[in-house]
Amino acid sequence: MNSNLPITIFAFLVTLGLVVIVHELGHFLFCKMFGVYVKTFSIGIGPKFLRKRWGETEYALSAIPFGGYVKMAGEGLMEEIQDTGTWQERKYPLGTDAGNAEAAGQDDHIPPERHFYNKPAWQRLLVFIAGPLFNLVLSFVLYTGLVLGNGLQNIPFTRIGVVHEATPAATAGLLVGDRIVSIDGKAVADWGAIEDAFVPVASRQSTTTPAVTVTVARDGANIDLSVQPVFDEAQKAWTVGLEPWNTTVGLVQKGGPADKLGLKAGDLIVSVDGKPVTAFSQIATIINERPSAATSIVWERAGRQLRGEVTPSMTEVSPGQNKGRIFLEPFFSYEKVGLGEAMDLGWQRTADTIKVTVGVLGDFVKRRLGLDAVGGPLRIGQAAGEMLRWSFSHLMYFVAFFSINLFLLNLMPIPVLDGGHVLFLLLEVVRGGKPVPERLQAIATQMGLIILLLFMTFVVVLDVWKVTGH
Repeated sequence: MNSNLPITIFAFLVTLGLVVIVHELGHFLFCKMFGVYVKTFSIGIGPKFLRKRWGETEYALSAIPFGGYVKMAGEGLMEEIQDTGTWQERKYPLGTDAGNAEAAGQDDHIPPERHFYNKPAWQRLLVFIAGPLFNLVLSFVLYTGLVLGNGLQNIPFTRIGVVHEATPAATAGLLVGDRIVSIDGKAVADWGAIEDAFVPVASRQSTTTPAVTVTVARDGANIDLSVQPVFDEAQKAWTVGLEPWNTTVGLVQKGGPADKLGLKAGDLIVSVDGKPVTAFSQIATIINERPSAATSIVWERAGRQLRGEVTPSMTEVSPGQNKGRIFLEPFFSYEKVGLGEAMDLGWQRTADTIKVTVGVLGDFVKRRLGLDAVGGPLRIGQAAGEMLRWSFSHLMYFVAFFSINLFLLNLMPIPVLDGGHVLFLLLEVVRGGKPVPERLQAIATQMGLIILLLFMTFVVVLDVWKVTGH
């Protein structure tokens, strides 16, 4: 058995479990807030293999982990869909006289004012969108908690590792190996302070900034050099053309090629494939170009020089593009932040993830990305397992990212999804409070369900092909 399989399964269940529980909890809590009678709260769909009744609600763990549901009294068509595949399937379909009579009989003991569709439209709307909104809140809480717990990432070095050609740094005469002592007379202790000092806060939103005096230590003497940062229109960011000298190993993924080679956090990589390296980008470039090719690495540990060969894994980084990976990170330090700053950074990260995800969805619509870029349960599990092999924090970042994806996808106006329910509700409001005929809802929902199942089948087939190569 693959030694990574237990980790992958655990990470997959943690990822799905968190996002599904939080999503369904959103629907459930808003039902309780508005006095809606909840028959079933299920994590998973299909046959229930664990169930327990507390009060009026049955809590269940169902066999298929891809989703969950909150079954409400008087929900009509959705009750039949939620019953599909369980041991409680209806004898007659809703929409027929016999089916409607059967459904009504099941709810005889429940006061009509507690039926879902007897609640005001605004309450039903909040119940529908509560699930996706709770996914959004989960992402924000995770991002905030991770920043608060881990701190802000920084590079604790001030030595120059790369000076790019035809850049302000090269023009000023900065050299690889120089150690930056101060900028405009202000001492700098890490690379984050250097980047902040090159472009003052007041200039970051403009396209002009004054030149700065950079003091570097070189050959035992301090030298002052004038550097004029430039605004890169393509990147929409300021640049001077420097990279830090950082070839120190940080996190190493468990079970990855670097781990099997014996690299550990704190090791200093000296050369890769016979080429001396002074920056992590140089290490990555060489490794990226050598998938499945044995590559020599020389590193230092506690004053001793070690060497070995590693074979980078061929890894798909985008549809149709493979690169070599040995799965290690550069060394970082972490600076603690307060709750207020952590919340601000957590929201920024949440907003950035939404923006990126919407951009990817837009690329699908514009056909810049094909369906082979879609990841199903196998690739989600694979990604979750890889994140956990880095660290638990990596897995939580992945959960936050995945939760935002579900937030956006569930709001799409497709019957069966929460966005489809919202669409029917908005049509009801437009029609002056007259609901969309249940038979029409049934047809649209069944079509949406069929499309969703076909798409899921297609994605699973793609997953098997991508993961196994067959």
